[in-house]
Amino acid sequence: MSSKPVVHLDFETRSQVPFGSSAGAKSVNAVQYAKHPTTEVLLARYAFGDGPVLAWDAWRGEPLPDDLQQAVIDGHVIAAHNAGFEQAIWEHILEPQYLAPPLRMEQMDCTAARAAVCALPRALGDVAIALGLAQQKDAEGQRLMLKMSKPRRPRKTEDPTRVYWHEDEKDFIRLGEYCDDDVLTERAVDNVLPPMTEYQRQQWLRVHRANERGVETDLLFVNNAIAVMDVVADRYRQRFHELTGGLASSATDLNGMRKWLETQGIRVASLDKASIVHLLDEHSDKPHVVELLKLRQEAGKSSVAKLNRFDTLTESDSRMRDNFLFHAANTGRLGGRGAQLQNLPSRGGVEWRSAEECIDMIANTDNPEATLDLIELIHGSLPSVLSSCLRGVIRASEGKQLFVADFSNIEGRVAAWLGGEKWKLDAFRAYDAGTGPDLYTVTAGQILGKRPEDVNKVERNAVGKVSELALGFGGGVGAFVSMANIYHVDMADHWEVIQRSIPGEFIDTARWAWGKFGEKQALQMEMSREAWLASETVKNAWRDRHPGIVRVWSECEKASINALKRPGKWFPIADGKCAIGCTKIAGKPFLVYRLPSGRRLYRADASLKGIEKFGRQTQEIRFMGVNSVTRKWQRQSTYGGDTFQSFVQAIAYDLMDHGWKNVEDAGFEVILSVHDEVGAEGPIHRELSEFEALMNATPEWAAGCPVSSAGYVGQRYRKD
Repeated sequence: MSSKPVVHLDFETRSQVPFGSSAGAKSVNAVQYAKHPTTEVLLARYAFGDGPVLAWDAWRGEPLPDDLQQAVIDGHVIAAHNAGFEQAIWEHILEPQYLAPPLRMEQMDCTAARAAVCALPRALGDVAIALGLAQQKDAEGQRLMLKMSKPRRPRKTEDPTRVYWHEDEKDFIRLGEYCDDDVLTERAVDNVLPPMTEYQRQQWLRVHRANERGVETDLLFVNNAIAVMDVVADRYRQRFHELTGGLASSATDLNGMRKWLETQGIRVASLDKASIVHLLDEHSDKPHVVELLKLRQEAGKSSVAKLNRFDTLTESDSRMRDNFLFHAANTGRLGGRGAQLQNLPSRGGVEWRSAEECIDMIANTDNPEATLDLIELIHGSLPSVLSSCLRGVIRASEGKQLFVADFSNIEGRVAAWLGGEKWKLDAFRAYDAGTGPDLYTVTAGQILGKRPEDVNKVERNAVGKVSELALGFGGGVGAFVSMANIYHVDMADHWEVIQRSIPGEFIDTARWAWGKFGEKQALQMEMSREAWLASETVKNAWRDRHPGIVRVWSECEKASINALKRPGKWFPIADGKCAIGCTKIAGKPFLVYRLPSGRRLYRADASLKGIEKFGRQTQEIRFMGVNSVTRKWQRQSTYGGDTFQSFVQAIAYDLMDHGWKNVEDAGFEVILSVHDEVGAEGPIHRELSEFEALMNATPEWAAGCPVSSAGYVGQRYRKD
């Protein structure tokens, strides 16, 4: 980063195209917004270091300031909150219209990204509040900005075909004052937040490059699929009308459906996904009710909304950009933007070969109704089929192919590496070499006291798979049963086998726990005694077979407590691979998790509170964070297993990012990253084995951690 004064920059703009979180499903991304011919800069405010805020009022016809242009030429860092927006405006408006010098993201700094790294809210106003800064965002001015950024409605005496704006001079002046405050608030945030490490900055830039490249989408298929879904919607409307005698007109007419269900003796408070599943089970003997509910299920699939987002967000070069959000989770993992590629359906529907056949049929149709009938004859309900086709909307550019690799059980491998579970690490290596069984079988054998070859499929899933996915982060019966439900496993069915196979000491401990707290817990969870005992027994046996992981849970909790009591000192965990400390940001204590890569995770405004837990007094680790469900900034708590999970997921991301860097350095162009998967475009002559080897190469800091990925090469994105 440059030693010259940082330039803090903020633009205010307006456009006829919708943009931002309040703009709804038709909103465009920052690059589309900046490229749109109706988008214009109204004004900008900027400041050199701690100097005064300077003004550029483009609305008055002022030229772009020379000092701002020279700052870019001279290599000053240009800082902004959500820097991708300012960079897009500069590149697509200031460069062509004002002949401004090039400004690339490598020259920029982003206080929103730095706030996210510190586990703070991304929005400028919210992060200023969270940090308790004296300088706060101008809420009243923000309302004015939202009003002035889009067209107003024509008045009665005005031509309704023309575009009108809020253009009162007093409003422009007030907007400038609002922008002044934004620069001051951004600078205040910048002054207290730690800079990104070079490692984190390179991760941020990699995500930006992937967002700039975008993914190519098959718009012919998208538009034809929307046309076919219009036929489906017409049929659904007709059938809803027939079934309900006109009480319900469509799948979105919830009041009409409720009224009709009442005529069938069924009162419902909700018709969401979970409620429909329950109602289908409860009223399976009523054919018309079942048909109506299934139609509602099918019509409610997200495929149509996704198709519309693909259509809106794809540019004239057939690429959809700005798809990923840097550091969306506190572990550093990416989030989705726009069409939300992180949330594409992965289960159900048809397998990928059939999905690609359907994509070709729809893309080449000149008769949507006939194509609909043929697909439903062969594959079933079209909304379900389209859900399976959504990944295939993304395809390789002409002359290239898609290389996609997904890490295998990366969290399980990292957890075993942190815990020093040698038997498990050896089992992973044997499986990767093709000389040993999969880890679910090995784990089931460890718990049941059997050789892996003697573990049957039922035992593998019920004891091995469910326990591996549920118990690695300190979870108990609740976590175990939640995971079992996902895989349709009822532990009560396995109680007899567990009693015969698992050593009696674990069963005795489970029976003792039943008398202490299990009966009450089972009642709350609506579980049978057998299901609870089976789950508790497997939990006890799993923990006994993973003493290293259990030890690191405890180390995480003790290190967090000690760090809060002794700020400035690092407390190592996992044989020194990681450490936990405490530092102050804006006068507030932040827990800091140091990863093997050197990257840091943060927990804001952390503290300790004395509580009673499991009948004894202990200290609860508390912090402020954005609730993943409510999206509100609120007090939360953590414990050893949860902290361990944060380390595991963050290290898994760093390993994936290392693979991402490797393939990019080798000439592949990364265009997407979904969970533990990286996708890139590459020349047709490159081999999948090369791509996988680059992804699997571990950095020095992860020595001894077995990493393996499997992937495919193809013309379309898919889920194998």
